[in-house]
Amino acid sequence: MSIIRTTPIPCPACGGAVDFPLVHSVNADRRPDLREDILSTVFQRQACPNCGTEFRVAPEFNYLDLGRRQWIAAWPADRMGDWSAVAERARQAFEQAFGGGAPASARELGKGLRCRLTFGWAALREKVFIAGAGLDDVTVELAKMALIRDSRQPPLGSAALRLLAIQDARLVFGWQDLQDESATELIEVDAQLLAEIEAEGEWAELRQRLSSEMFVDVLRLFLPTPELQS
Repeated sequence: MSIIRTTPIPCPACGGAVDFPLVHSVNADRRPDLREDILSTVFQRQACPNCGTEFRVAPEFNYLDLGRRQWIAAWPADRMGDWSAVAERARQAFEQAFGGGAPASARELGKGLRCRLTFGWAALREKVFIAGAGLDDVTVELAKMALIRDSRQPPLGSAALRLLAIQDARLVFGWQDLQDESATELIEVDAQLLAEIEAEGEWAELRQRLSSEMFVDVLRLFLPTPELQS
């Protein structure tokens, strides 16, 4: 089930207390409205009753969609640098819920679930969107890498390339700011690119590398390895 508890948190603008319906888990099968709120970017967004400032609390919850075979551990964007440790916590959470530490009925439900780890709202929305479109998220990440290779100045330091929409058989990507998630530099490509990538053997090694971790995001390839992190 979805777990949402009202929690007093300070407004980032005026510091006043806001009674916020803070999410702890989302079950999209039982609450499809929450899935739609994530896609429309209004989920966990609220205006402060004291000063009127609208703000959004960073994600830190597990997302389940059995119908689309999807389980996601959603974390704040500022934890991305510590992704390896966060991934271990996510694996433990999944094991307790659907793995060896779960009842037999839960283990049966967990069979075939794609486990993913995301950082920030934009990354979570993208994974939910990709699953809804019936696409393979690893192939989408490989498509991003193809676009990055073709870009002369990919702004990887401050933004992430995300699949934002599909329009008229064309994939619409955009660079989203890692802080405010605003989208700039839209890139449209024919959706046939995904089929071409899946048919080309040259992507096999990178596909295996990306899919070897729950953090299936091309950004991971540009982060320091866990051994080098301080």
